[in-house]
Amino acid sequence: MANIRKALVIGAGIGGLTTAAGLLRQGIETQVFEGRPTPGRLLTGGGFMLWHNAFLALRRLGLDEAVAADSVRMRFHEFRSDSGRRLARWHLDGPTERAGAPACALRRAALHTVLTDAVGEERIRLGSRFTGFTQDADGVTARFDDGSTARGEVLIGADGLRSTVRVAMRGGFEPPPRYAGYTAWQAITRLPGESLVPTGTFFNLWGKGGLRFLYCRLNEKEVYWDAITSDRAAAGIDTLRLSRGAALADAYRHWPEPVGAIISSTDEEAILPVSIHDRPPGGGWSKGRVVLVGDAAHPMTLNLSQGAGQAIESGVVLADLLGRAEPDAVPETLRAFEDARRARAADMVTTSWRIGTLGLAHSGPLCRLRDLAMYAFFDSVARSQSYSLMLDDRLERAPLRTAGAPGHGAG
Repeated sequence: MANIRKALVIGAGIGGLTTAAGLLRQGIETQVFEGRPTPGRLLTGGGFMLWHNAFLALRRLGLDEAVAADSVRMRFHEFRSDSGRRLARWHLDGPTERAGAPACALRRAALHTVLTDAVGEERIRLGSRFTGFTQDADGVTARFDDGSTARGEVLIGADGLRSTVRVAMRGGFEPPPRYAGYTAWQAITRLPGESLVPTGTFFNLWGKGGLRFLYCRLNEKEVYWDAITSDRAAAGIDTLRLSRGAALADAYRHWPEPVGAIISSTDEEAILPVSIHDRPPGGGWSKGRVVLVGDAAHPMTLNLSQGAGQAIESGVVLADLLGRAEPDAVPETLRAFEDARRARAADMVTTSWRIGTLGLAHSGPLCRLRDLAMYAFFDSVARSQSYSLMLDDRLERAPLRTAGAPGHGAG
């Protein structure tokens, strides 16, 4: 049996559910509390890339095959300019073989469903808004807005970018997240046709005027896309006079196909603008028996497609450490988790932020200089650095041991 008897997880997103799944495999009773009131509200969000390192981490929970089964394996990552010129093309089959794990595109809801099934719906309490905590030498008590409380030996804050647990840890004050200067207009559209969007390639287009566009196929009928607009570019996107789709179609009217076809095929209500934020590395993630994971600890911009991957990694590492901890050593264990994860997460946050600044270039000459640098270095130096950052040998350790938690087989 596990030494720690019960853990409380605040937040039923990717980081929270991954942590809960890992703790259950360790035989630790785990309860997840989610502020949103209905399961449907949890399954919102578009598509995204899940890279090799995320699948290596999921393998330690025995969940990699289930996630891969609901995904599309990516074989190429292609960078282009807004004139259609290919700037770089990364072949992903080699890294997939060397890592022993794929890079895939999938719906966020698909990953969430696999994680929910691993945890069990009966362990997720919806409509429970966390308001604060108290802790003592033996445990921690969480409070909720309906007046209820819950007690465990560790409290894990996985409640996102604007984490209530993070604020409570800091005595009620926390500086706001850092705004990156751009918005991602995210959507999934029905667009059959391999000739328009071939399966297995993630397209990453860089343009003038502070515009970018990302897209890939999710299945035979659906395509996921992101239109990324700097604040300066967004000032010209008139959503008062035009619909979101029409305004974006106008902003990208000179871009090569299939950009126009993708935007025009998308239902208006499917387009969701998201202002991109992160937090600069630094600041503690733990206080006594309380700890942060995922976006609550290390939110990052979308440029490395590592937000979900790093949340998964953190959840797996934290569960592993807690599974081997004595109850009275929880504070030391949480500090050890932070020591193990801080440098890697900080590298991801910093690198992702720097890549995002490349998309803020507005003038034609500056953008041409950026494209020239991408053409010269992205197939070699940038690719090598990206994989060096992404793949961590520590993720290839044996699967987490299991203490026979109900509903979970061996990894």
